[in-house]
Amino acid sequence: MIRTIYQAASAMMAQMARQLTISTNLSNVDTPGYRQQLSGVNDFREMLLSRVARADVRLIGSISTAVRLDQPELDLSQGALVETGQPLDLAIAGAAFFTVQTPEGLQYTRDGRFRLDEQRRLVTADGFPVLGEGGPITIPPGDVWVDPDGTVRVNDQVIGRLLLTEFPADAQLELVEQNRYTSDVAGVPSQTAGVSQGFLEQSNVDITRAITDMLAANRSYALAQRALQIADDSLRLAVNEIGKISA
Repeated sequence: MIRTIYQAASAMMAQMARQLTISTNLSNVDTPGYRQQLSGVNDFREMLLSRVARADVRLIGSISTAVRLDQPELDLSQGALVETGQPLDLAIAGAAFFTVQTPEGLQYTRDGRFRLDEQRRLVTADGFPVLGEGGPITIPPGDVWVDPDGTVRVNDQVIGRLLLTEFPADAQLELVEQNRYTSDVAGVPSQTAGVSQGFLEQSNVDITRAITDMLAANRSYALAQRALQIADDSLRLAVNEIGKISA
């Protein structure tokens, strides 16, 4: 009975965490370059049950001890590109990321809403330098053009080339503040990604799937909560009623 309470409680916690992940996705539906996080609920390792009353021990079967939420995985699928007409709005087609210099070190983003700061450096919306292959990119006055390979030109003069970074398929990317990511492994300059000037990449959140998953998580939470209540009521009955001595 107590095992049932623990199982139901762990299921409730897992489904609550799952709902928080889905909520984060839904709240970033309109965030350019956002990558949705996918997560699922699985059993902890099962426990084998054995018949031990006799010398010839035989397996009875297995029982799950509880459930857990898998570590959310980042969905790196391409989002739709939407034209804005702004010369400093940039979108990547491919698996690469823009490279950003922050006080915490290098971070990476697909959010191409860039601007110029007081020093005419190309920076993110919150003011961190966007790196080129030679460091921060400073843009002099003039008409800005960005080639598909990331080369930045002003009035036909080459200013630099954007540092587009790719990561191995097994690299873990962690979402940090302001729609930027860090990685547990070093990336490499991309040789295949392309840049579209005057476009922004939209979030790749699948709204239909997210809402369906949220409803399923809510339902699973409610069922686990009901199972916990039933187990608690049964335990209370066993303690307070079954052992009572009749007059």
